[in-house]
Amino acid sequence: MIQTLDRLIDGIPLTEYRDEDAGTVRGVMFVVHGHTGERAHVADLATRFAENGFLAVAVDAFMHGARREAPYGTGDGRACTMAMPGVILRTCADLAHLARTAYAAYAPLISFSGTSMGGHIAFQMPKHYPAKAIVPFIGTPDMMRHYAVTKSDQIGLSELERLRPELDALEIGPDYAAYMKTRIVIASGLDDAVVDYRYAVDFHDALARAGHDDVSIALYQVGHEVPAEMQEASIAALLD
Repeated sequence: MIQTLDRLIDGIPLTEYRDEDAGTVRGVMFVVHGHTGERAHVADLATRFAENGFLAVAVDAFMHGARREAPYGTGDGRACTMAMPGVILRTCADLAHLARTAYAAYAPLISFSGTSMGGHIAFQMPKHYPAKAIVPFIGTPDMMRHYAVTKSDQIGLSELERLRPELDALEIGPDYAAYMKTRIVIASGLDDAVVDYRYAVDFHDALARAGHDDVSIALYQVGHEVPAEMQEASIAALLD
């Protein structure tokens, strides 16, 4: 039976999911929602992690959910797109803070997952905290290409230059040392028009060439969505 507990830790709203029958033998799995969303949107995914022995912690990203602030909620999509790199950086810092101060003593094995923007965040986390595993769904590890190619028509070149310091801070590689001891299970959609799956494939291949022997990627014939099949197969791969 899944038990949930809403908490506010150092200003960060979150919900814990715990299965009393399965226990929490696999440690903590942080789960983050997509851009403009909230933690309730990853309730199903957090529940699946809990059913498999994790203490799943769904977190409202910075400026989202219970701590939403402009430009979120204003209807200005372009402004939200401009804000997202900063949101990702701050949320990564929030997750590392929670891991160190609130959860590490309880469960030293800390992992990270999320969907869409939450997937972007999961990809980033080994740079911020020694993650046991990351499980990014329909996310990208390459925010520079995500903005320079996928979002260029929406924001324009001049705005891209304004974002460059934040996008540079989100760069992963060519030094992958922080990732080499982390189990990595990636799931992406072949028909995803929002997040290009090829950036995740390139990341997987670069890690494999660097000698990482615990990284996998599965591609599904879906768009920008995380169906139950993708969730279940990814968790099974994580636990294999």
